[in-house]
Amino acid sequence: MSHFAELCAGFRKCHSNPLNVALHVVTTPTCIFAVYCLANQYVEQNIEVSHWITGEITYQSTYQKKQNFFGLLLQHTYFLMPLVLDAIPNVDGHYLTWIVAQNTVVHTKLTAPKEKANLAFMRQWILDQKPSTEQTTHWWFNKLDEKPRKAFDEIATSEGVLGMFREKFSKAIYNVEVLEGMNEIYVACEQHKMNSDTVFYMQHIDGPWYMIPFCGAYRCILAVNDNERISTLFPMAPAKHTLTNGDIVGFDFNREIHYIENNPGTVKGKEPRMTLKLHYVVYPKALKPLGKLLGYLTTLYDINARKLFLATIKPTGLFSQITAYGILVVTNLMFLGEKLVGYYNMVYVALAVLGNFLVHDRFYLCATSFMHYMMYLGTYHQKTNISYGTFLRNVIFFKTLALINLAYFYLTSFQYDPISLAMIVIGYGISGKAAAALGVEKTYFGVELGICKPKWVDAFPYNVIPHPMIVGSILGLLGIFKMEGLRQAVPYLVPVHIFLYTCHMLQEIVFDVYRQPKKVD
Repeated sequence: MSHFAELCAGFRKCHSNPLNVALHVVTTPTCIFAVYCLANQYVEQNIEVSHWITGEITYQSTYQKKQNFFGLLLQHTYFLMPLVLDAIPNVDGHYLTWIVAQNTVVHTKLTAPKEKANLAFMRQWILDQKPSTEQTTHWWFNKLDEKPRKAFDEIATSEGVLGMFREKFSKAIYNVEVLEGMNEIYVACEQHKMNSDTVFYMQHIDGPWYMIPFCGAYRCILAVNDNERISTLFPMAPAKHTLTNGDIVGFDFNREIHYIENNPGTVKGKEPRMTLKLHYVVYPKALKPLGKLLGYLTTLYDINARKLFLATIKPTGLFSQITAYGILVVTNLMFLGEKLVGYYNMVYVALAVLGNFLVHDRFYLCATSFMHYMMYLGTYHQKTNISYGTFLRNVIFFKTLALINLAYFYLTSFQYDPISLAMIVIGYGISGKAAAALGVEKTYFGVELGICKPKWVDAFPYNVIPHPMIVGSILGLLGIFKMEGLRQAVPYLVPVHIFLYTCHMLQEIVFDVYRQPKKVD
């Protein structure tokens, strides 16, 4: 057994990525079957592909140069399935990572001597150009002279900036590449009345390539001089950064809602806010063509949007004024679509509807009824690095769809049943009362995720019923399930709801964040 434990320890080091292990759970039994079919090449390709996708080295590569290679290979092969099963509970992270709303905003401060020297050079160069005080000023990287271009490039490729990305995106799995065509020097201006500059003070998303998956085009804002006047805000994270000399924050150009605002109680500084806008594309090494495509499309969009922006930065004629207003309207509509629903959610629902026609007439029902439970379970387990605004939007959206599904089947099979109605009213009444007592943020893990401070609630129903929100919802679901027509039409719907709700309740009980540690005498 001790020898097997050693094998497990070595195997785990090469199988810590949840996706890699999940792929092994599928491919390993397939490969074992293939062995019996003498398809050895097929076996090797299936084992390698999951490591290629996730960037983890293979376990075989750790011992293939040892003298007893064939003996170790025989043991590895013989115990392969038990080793995969052992790796399942020992991965880094969890298996619901893909549906948890991850906070992808990155930030750091550049402190290396060369980085600080280059920033000081850029500050003086900007001051020497005497930027306008009437509108924002922009210099694009590819049009800079040699000295500022060299300093800018050294900052963009510095270890401080690239290391910021490595904290979230493993070097073994992801490539981080500079998008030079988008880089610019930006000097702020507080005058922004109904022109293109107004966009910066509105909640907005910069780019349109939201739906290209697994990759991200990042815009980084690097403060060149001291600043206490203007902050950059990310309401979905949520986060607020008042960037001063050397501070840098990076966000997804095509997905992250953001805006700037003047901090209350501050006055205009002696120098305008100076920043470098640095841009990068981040993509899994296994998806290099897709990452390159995103980088190309984002750069192309930015160059063309830049022309329109400059044409409306100081509108004079009627046409330029209408164009500037149109930019603001479109920007606001794009923001609202992401803020209220989310473009990934829209596409997911559209695919679920399509599945109803192409796969099964209950495909949409199953795809939209239980998603919020998966988000509950994954988010409660992870707790850190959560984009809370995105999580809140997603769970409310999918919970609403789930309730609509339940209401549809209940009403279309309705027969008067006073007990069923009473259970629904009492159950959801208790759940609603519990939610009202807590408030929206505390109802949806605000305390657990560090968004708001804990507050002990002893009002009804918390002083009578443990976990009243879940208990009340389960009672209401049982009332819905009592309707005979619904049970015949979708016999699995309510039981799956109750099962997943119970799983989450047990998760809260076992991993109770409010439980005080026992005192040791």
